[in-house]
Amino acid sequence: MERYIGKVVQLIYIDRHRNVTIRDVRVLSVKGGRMKGYCFSAQAIRIFSQENVVDIELVRRHA
Repeated sequence: MERYIGKVVQLIYIDRHRNVTIRDVRVLSVKGGRMKGYCFSAQAIRIFSQENVVDIELVRRHA
């Protein structure tokens, strides 16, 4: 996941309530199994557990 630092990715993610969500995130850092990023849907910085990431894809352009 380190290769995505500074880039916008689309995550398919399972949150702590076991809900599957799709989020666009600008990756800020990756450390200790966690990814810190700016979540565009929440309009805030969030921490994502890497083990809960189902899929990750680079977003070529973000509006």
